[in-house]
Amino acid sequence: MKNKIKNFLHFLTGILMMMVIPFVSQAQKAWFADGYHGGVYGHYPMWQARFMVEKLTENPGWAINLEIEPETWDTVSVKDAENFKAFQKYYETKGRFGRVEFVNPAWAQPYCYNISGESIIRQFDYGMDKIEEYFPSATFETYSVEEPCFTSSLPQILKGFNFKYAVIRNPNTCWGGYTSGFNKDLVNWIGPDGTSLVSVPRYGCEDLSDESTWQTESWTNSDEFIEKCFNYGVKYPVGMCFQDAGWDGGPWNNEYEPTTYTIWTDYFEMIEDKVEPTDWRFSLEDVKPGLVWGSQVLQKIAQEVRVSENKIIMAEKMATLDFLYNKAPWPEEDLAEAWRTLMLAQHHDCWIVPYNGRPGNTWADKVTRWTNSTNRIAEEKISRMFNREGNAEGTEYIRVYNTHGSTRTEQAELLLPEGFNADILTIYNSDGEIVPSQVTIDSNGNSILCFEATVPGLGFSTFRLKNDSEKSHDKFSEKFSDEILQIETDFYKATISPSQGGSITSLIDKKNGNRQLVEKGKLLNNLKGFFYDEGKFHQGSENIATVSIVEDGQLFTKIKIENRIAENNYIQLVTFNKNNSRIDFSLQIDWNGQPGIGAYDNSENYEAEDRAKAFYNDKYKLHLEFSLNNLGERLFKNAPFDVCESELDNTLYSSWDSIKHNVIVNWVDVTDPSKDYGVALFSDHTTSYLQTDELPLGLTVQYVGKALWGRNYRIHGPTKMNYALLPHKGDWEKGLVQEASSQWNEPLIAKFADGSTNTMKESFFEIMDENLEVSSMTIEDEDLIVRFYNSSSDNKPQKIKWNCMAKRVEQVDLNGNFISEVGVQIESDRQFTTEISLPQFGFKTLRLKGIKIDKN
Repeated sequence: MKNKIKNFLHFLTGILMMMVIPFVSQAQKAWFADGYHGGVYGHYPMWQARFMVEKLTENPGWAINLEIEPETWDTVSVKDAENFKAFQKYYETKGRFGRVEFVNPAWAQPYCYNISGESIIRQFDYGMDKIEEYFPSATFETYSVEEPCFTSSLPQILKGFNFKYAVIRNPNTCWGGYTSGFNKDLVNWIGPDGTSLVSVPRYGCEDLSDESTWQTESWTNSDEFIEKCFNYGVKYPVGMCFQDAGWDGGPWNNEYEPTTYTIWTDYFEMIEDKVEPTDWRFSLEDVKPGLVWGSQVLQKIAQEVRVSENKIIMAEKMATLDFLYNKAPWPEEDLAEAWRTLMLAQHHDCWIVPYNGRPGNTWADKVTRWTNSTNRIAEEKISRMFNREGNAEGTEYIRVYNTHGSTRTEQAELLLPEGFNADILTIYNSDGEIVPSQVTIDSNGNSILCFEATVPGLGFSTFRLKNDSEKSHDKFSEKFSDEILQIETDFYKATISPSQGGSITSLIDKKNGNRQLVEKGKLLNNLKGFFYDEGKFHQGSENIATVSIVEDGQLFTKIKIENRIAENNYIQLVTFNKNNSRIDFSLQIDWNGQPGIGAYDNSENYEAEDRAKAFYNDKYKLHLEFSLNNLGERLFKNAPFDVCESELDNTLYSSWDSIKHNVIVNWVDVTDPSKDYGVALFSDHTTSYLQTDELPLGLTVQYVGKALWGRNYRIHGPTKMNYALLPHKGDWEKGLVQEASSQWNEPLIAKFADGSTNTMKESFFEIMDENLEVSSMTIEDEDLIVRFYNSSSDNKPQKIKWNCMAKRVEQVDLNGNFISEVGVQIESDRQFTTEISLPQFGFKTLRLKGIKIDKN
């Protein structure tokens, strides 16, 4: 009886609360962050400046948060000069005092999780400078976005630019994804390096919309949403909708009353003393992006962006060395233009609406033009260094530059002039020793001289070519269409089976106890996918492949696998390096028509509002399989200034409301449970990976079918991609996976050079720790600016040996403001050392003033 009475009282209390809460909550306030999103490359009509001034004047209670591409103001100030001046005046006299706030100054509103950390820094750096050019009083205190433009390391980057707050939600544009929820008014967003930033999360009770697949409940501040916030303990609920620039309705129509419009910084300052933020270690996997991974158009965009990201960083470092050693002018304008076009190629619209635009001028077309421009400038700055060194047309000497901070011994590659016979050449290093070399032919038919080079950090080594008519040739070609092919190097014993599609059936790591890497009865590098027009899975292992040894020399053995899948021919090249444990792969598929690849054909019944969509499900896309033996219980993946251990049971999902972070930026690494051994998978572009209990590790290759906005994502030519495997001892850190990835993306640079100089080898500085990277190196006002990134968990100070002298070394923030002086230890009249301490995944920027180099 007591229990029945107790249950009845609980029931009665619940009924009374339901009756009272609506009346109580109606007396409580809510807030709303309105504003505009877009820009001259996305959407921005020329009447927008006038419209904002008029509506702000008409609605004194309204406030707007602006996420407008900074380059927009260059255009508007010319094409709509009078109205733009009125908007500038309004901002200076009224707007910046609680009516208008710039909340995302990034140049092109990038997604952030899909590009490099250095790219994110430049997006903010160039963008803030451009806004301040037109709005000198602009402040940047709160980061907020309309698209899912988030990554785990943003607290460190934003704090470096002196941001105080962030908003980790995007309620009205969730086409490309969204973030995890957290039921608190405020959180301390803690990044991987430990940096904390006060933030408003997407509330845990902020459900995805039942009426769309691109919104959350907070986009209109409905009565139901606000009441739910109060019920879940959110005391100061705030909704959000950044309207597209060009929407002409004025203040967004909130449903809940009373609601106060607010700029984001005012909202934070209003509640910061009233609410104690809760710590939230926001993981990379709390970003849930749902792009059309595997579509050929997105694959090409990601590859083009990756190439340009790598080239521009290398070009800046080479231009810096040119400035320091040759007193060459710093090419500030050229590099700024190279960054501008790369940053535009990183615009979120390039990745989510690549087909938008007129034929020949779609976002995808623009990315090709933009990255080509970046590459042209970068290559020019790299070549300029060699041209300054004398007769770069000579063919007796080769100079090899290393843009990393540590000494490297690895393969360098040199494009040979047409008709140049390198088969009879021997290559000598600066100590007169012969180094291993090999000539290969690239996909364009060019002859490439490959040779082993040891090059010091941020410097060069010089090599000499001599004729050697007695030199034996390394030409080799043998085909295996039935029998098993056995390959053995100092690192591996490998078995390739033509009868199983040229897949690797056995791979033994000789350096680590003859460990078998391929699961028994399974395959490595097998292609598999569902062809929905036929209603079945196809895989390369169904067919007999032609397998050839096409090169076998001092540096590498290259295997060519010719096969087909569902009547589409493809070639895989597998390269076993003789002096490197990395195994390199390239894949080219020559498509026969337009096969449908994916979970199902939704071409006739596609509805944007349907949560389930074929393009979400990676299991059915064409993918490469890596059946690794007893590896995969733990998986790690890198991101901008971060490495995350995955907590996902598997990466598969099939609907908008169950998106998972299944993104590979540069690499993923799978290990055994104790992290004693692992294998890293490198990708030449940002895409998705597969990992489940039932399926082996996979890399997405191709999706063909309808996807976002009902667009038909088609095949536009051959599919071409590069990837690599790196077996290693220990986990990713002990196995130096991040360093190996960085070297794969930033290779040695080799060109013919004049040999008249007495300096055959030079190093500007040398990093003693292998896990410390040079994120960037530039010149600013005659000073050297170097940014270091640390992926090591070892908290010991890290030493850098500088082969120069400097009047002063400072640590500065990302705005260039002084933080502290850095102590130096003088080693000689031409050398000093510094030590820097960095948390794991932290970066630090140094400014060196008054550098003097003794070239003698």
